[in-house]
Amino acid sequence: MASDSHHPFATVQKIYYPSLCAVGIPANLLTIYTMYSRRCGMSLVARLYLMALAVADTLCLFWGALIDLSLVWLDPSPFWNSAPWCGLLTVLEYGSVFTSTWTVIAFTVERYLVLRTTRSRRPCTQSTVTVRVIVAVTLVSHLLALPAYWIYSSKLHNSTLPDRGVEEVPVCVYEHTFFSTAVVWFHTLVSGGVPYVLLILFNVLIGQQLYAASSMFTKEQLRSINGVTTRSLARKSILILFAVSFTFVLLTLPRFVTYCILRTVYNHHGHDRDDYRQPINLFADLAIMLQWLNSAINFLLYCVVSRPFRREFLHLLTCRACPSPRPPTSNTALKVYSLQGGEVPPAAAAVPGS
Repeated sequence: MASDSHHPFATVQKIYYPSLCAVGIPANLLTIYTMYSRRCGMSLVARLYLMALAVADTLCLFWGALIDLSLVWLDPSPFWNSAPWCGLLTVLEYGSVFTSTWTVIAFTVERYLVLRTTRSRRPCTQSTVTVRVIVAVTLVSHLLALPAYWIYSSKLHNSTLPDRGVEEVPVCVYEHTFFSTAVVWFHTLVSGGVPYVLLILFNVLIGQQLYAASSMFTKEQLRSINGVTTRSLARKSILILFAVSFTFVLLTLPRFVTYCILRTVYNHHGHDRDDYRQPINLFADLAIMLQWLNSAINFLLYCVVSRPFRREFLHLLTCRACPSPRPPTSNTALKVYSLQGGEVPPAAAAVPGS
């Protein structure tokens, strides 16, 4: 983050990041509590993924927006600028961002598989697999973030402190080495380039599956199937998935573009990242603000696109004990066919385990 405290845009950041954390962290915690205590019209698997996403987004806001970007304005010489905290904070920040990004991708792939498969699965088995996937994504994301420990180093710089005069204070400084450049490019692709391609690809495939399903039955048949098949619950969470995926790409793409520009055109010692007279620095910090907004906005998206979530959250606020109704288990005489053309047994179609 640029640190020219006399520029008007620096004042905007001083207000923006604490406000974002004050709103975003409680909102993510409310999301976790609401989905943990209420069904919200979604299956357990979908709620597990969205709760994991809320946890990852909370850590993003804590490590990135609060510790790294907010509290630095309050303390001109924070302890995390000294070794080894300088590198450790970078690892935790990258790890939480990777976890958030790849949790969305894992959820997208899982929804696609639910739409394609016709084999009934036990809810307990599905939830166990989901937990394992979430844990694996978290561990791998932080392992991939480990090289970031060495791209910054803590160095002493002379700084004028209020009421203390000029003192040497530790500052996290980016190392302009080949290793640092390679790590940054790798992390940029892991958090931006590859996820964008996968999200667009699988969302297009999901759209094709939904279109094929809608053209296979009449409206009356679809109404009869609704609430009986495993896909009915999947479709209720896919709208949320589309909203989360689109918002993720929209808010993080500017950061990806500006970072690529900074690490190509301006990747040299002479570039002053703190100089807002250079438009690239201003646009880069605006992109960072949008990136962290992505970690705080999902609760609002759920309230807008999901009526069951909105209803259950209002019930939670008013302390109304109104659990979500279970999907109907009555059999239907209508035969259900898979999107691949195979017939699905009625017993398999009635299991709400996705």
